[in-house]
Amino acid sequence: MKTPELSIVMINYNTPDLVQDSLRTIAKYVRLNYEVIVVDNGSGDKSKIDSVKLRKLLPPEKIKVIFSKTNLGFGKGNNLGAKDAKGKYLWFLNSDTLLTDDSPSKMVSFLDKHPKIGALSPLLYHEDGIIQKNFFASFQNLGSVTIRRYNDHKIDFSKEYFTADIVVGAAMMLERKKFEDVGGFDRNIFMYLEDDDLCKRLSDVGYQNAVLNSAKIIHLEGRSIKTSSARKKYYYRSQTYFWYKHNGRLATLIMRIIRWPYKLFKTL
Repeated sequence: MKTPELSIVMINYNTPDLVQDSLRTIAKYVRLNYEVIVVDNGSGDKSKIDSVKLRKLLPPEKIKVIFSKTNLGFGKGNNLGAKDAKGKYLWFLNSDTLLTDDSPSKMVSFLDKHPKIGALSPLLYHEDGIIQKNFFASFQNLGSVTIRRYNDHKIDFSKEYFTADIVVGAAMMLERKKFEDVGGFDRNIFMYLEDDDLCKRLSDVGYQNAVLNSAKIIHLEGRSIKTSSARKKYYYRSQTYFWYKHNGRLATLIMRIIRWPYKLFKTL
């Protein structure tokens, strides 16, 4: 098999039907030379990936399944898949995504022409066609403290792309060498904010992160982890770690005090 241009890395954690639906759209639309690496992240016996079924959706040489005995979390699971990647570019694609055209080819072509771009995202849409508002964000510096702000300004669709401090990991593409050079996803983050952290490290070494307006993906947001209590647990744990890593002990302590009522009453 010719060396692929693109390695698509996808995590399964008890969502085998979503994985199959996503792979069907990949098989239908993607025309560049690619491979798919599916990491089964310690799913239960009834929810494990059936590699035989997957090889009926894609040519056998294009699909590889890696089984982890335990749930490694989003970042470590993707790191595991990336280790086996052969493509020049990595595309970390959530299992709850659906392609509607050959957007990955557009993204690869864009990255080939823009070596200063680190992580690249397509536009993300809900199933009903409404654009999602939380697929990119910015960092704001308050003195020595860095905080995350979701962007709420209107997108200028007349431009080829726009830059953003953070692009979310649901459909994040970047050059494999850049991913490896900055150390991949932080192994200490189980789930949530691992994309913020990776984007920050890419920015810290001089790359810009961006969104390509011509690339569009449907994101069935929240299908891979369904309970609010689980989302809250993982999010706040990751938030505490991210703050400590990038802002220090004192700022993290103050943040946790301010966060306390939100943690009690706010749903995620």
